[in-house]
Amino acid sequence: HWIFEGTNLVEGDLIGSDGLNKGGASGWETDKITNHSPKNIVHLAKGTNPNGGGADMIYYENEFGGQVFSVGSITYTGSLSVDENISQITRNVFDRFLNE
Repeated sequence: HWIFEGTNLVEGDLIGSDGLNKGGASGWETDKITNHSPKNIVHLAKGTNPNGGGADMIYYENEFGGQVFSVGSITYTGSLSVDENISQITRNVFDRFLNE
């Protein structure tokens, strides 16, 4: 996915494990895709929280061209300064959203 460009990440890689907040990029969050989520969501990553918890990182584009990138966690920003992949993912999103 274009969101991962410049990261060398492959499916199944662990991302966001380091951060300034307890729990890394996913923290203690459990925000995730449900049956009420739009059907064309792209599931990019999932937090590794215990008991099936963990924030879902998603990308969604609606029928009008609107785009949504959600990390599902308030602790994501605590990983920006210590995790190169999280920083690159965020840079990719800003570059795309600001240039379209």
